[in-house]
Amino acid sequence: MKVEIMNSSSQYVDITPYIAWQGLTFSTNDIDGPDAGRTMDGKMHRNRVSTKEKMQVKTIPLTRAEVATLHTLLYPETITVRVTPYPKTNAAAVFYMYTNNVSTQHIIHRVSGEDLQVMSFPLIEN
Repeated sequence: MKVEIMNSSSQYVDITPYIAWQGLTFSTNDIDGPDAGRTMDGKMHRNRVSTKEKMQVKTIPLTRAEVATLHTLLYPETITVRVTPYPKTNAAAVFYMYTNNVSTQHIIHRVSGEDLQVMSFPLIEN
C-alpha cells in the first residue's frame, strides 16, 4: 500500500516510508441529518446523509527535516491524498482531506544522541 500527499507543486509525495508498523488505521464515519437520534421510546432513527473516510496516521521516529517535510505537506487547509490500493475498493483512490490536532512527540535517541520526533495525525475527508 502507498499513501501519498500532493505538495504545492502538484506532485505526489510518498509518505509510506514514514508510517509506523500498524501506524495506519482506516475508518468510515457517518454524517447524520438533523432529525437523526434516539426518541423517548428508545428507538434509534437514522438519517445518514453522507459518509466520510478517515485515516489515523502514526509515524516512525523522524528526523527534524522529515518532520518539517510532513508539516509542510499537512499545513494547507485542504490536501489531496492518494491511497493505492484503498482497502475498501482494492483500487487507487483520491481524497480531498484536512487534518487537525497534529501532535509531535520529542524523543532523544540514546545511542546517537540525535533528536527524533514521532508524529500522529488524522486525515479526514472534506
